[in-house]
Amino acid sequence: MATPKIRTAVVASEYRAKGESQRFVGANGEINASSTKDLLQRAHQLQLAHASGAVETEAQNTERAAFHKRNRDLLQAAFRDPQALRVLGEKMADDIYMTSNRKGVARRFLNKMELKQGDIPRFPVRRKNAQAVWVSSPTRVETEILTDKWLMPPELQLVARLFVPQNEINQSNTDVLEEKYVEGLEAIMVSEDRMWYNLVQASVGIDNSATVVTGTLSPTALMNVRQRVARWGLKAAFCYMASDLFVDIVGDASFIAAIEPVARHELVMTGSLATLYGMTLISEAYRHPEHKVLSEGEFVVVSDPVTHGAYADRGGVDSQPIDQVSERVPGKGWLLSESWAAAIANARSVASAVRI
Repeated sequence: MATPKIRTAVVASEYRAKGESQRFVGANGEINASSTKDLLQRAHQLQLAHASGAVETEAQNTERAAFHKRNRDLLQAAFRDPQALRVLGEKMADDIYMTSNRKGVARRFLNKMELKQGDIPRFPVRRKNAQAVWVSSPTRVETEILTDKWLMPPELQLVARLFVPQNEINQSNTDVLEEKYVEGLEAIMVSEDRMWYNLVQASVGIDNSATVVTGTLSPTALMNVRQRVARWGLKAAFCYMASDLFVDIVGDASFIAAIEPVARHELVMTGSLATLYGMTLISEAYRHPEHKVLSEGEFVVVSDPVTHGAYADRGGVDSQPIDQVSERVPGKGWLLSESWAAAIANARSVASAVRI
């Protein structure tokens, strides 16, 4: 997997689109726009700029500035001091965990259950005789008809080996630590999200069949997919869609009449684009291309987390130092790991579709 190019970003409040003199975001933190359609277009444009690394929130900019300031000195110190190496790895693990909570798809759609020492992953069953789908490995899922009051998926270990060869330290003129952070994020957060996507795909045909939309996405087609979830008495809370579907929405007057775009730039930059037919519309445009899980034309309607499913972790990503003894190459790094369990507890809570 290619490492995303690291860019210099500006804060959203200072961002200007190419050829424009007006700031994208006003003093009140909302996107400047002249109409509903314009607001929707500019929100999508801001998501794309964020995904490319050109713009970020003020909080992210402050964190990044501090991150860059300390990285070079900390990495050199870590190569000399085992304690500094350990602390640096723990800080990186914390950053990855926080980003996963903020940007991760699986963590947004599934209900969180935190495990303590001695606990096992055990999710309460809210509807017996429903068909559940759970993760049995990073690439494999299993199905089960629920007859007990608990669903107990296995606990998996997600692992990222982040190693910095000595030559890379000596010769690199880039931020090596940020590159390793991105690698770790892909190994942890993106793995979680792809496992959720695998669960969604495995649920197709159990209670809700997949929908194929030909031509452009229309309000009728979207409502039909929404109804596949709502007909079971579940709230259709989210519509998660590939970024290319935005063209269909912004180009349809019926969509524009019904949509309520999100104006707060902080929400837009975490994927929330609008409210449409009672669903929060989330576009993958805000995610880096390497972090996306949907293919072009795909979208998924999901119920609220309580009725959809759950995930469990043990409160963070663990970090252990590694060195040339284990890697057989001069250098140092970290072995990051996370305990993870996930399940869709009711296959009726999700409906998938694709526009071709």
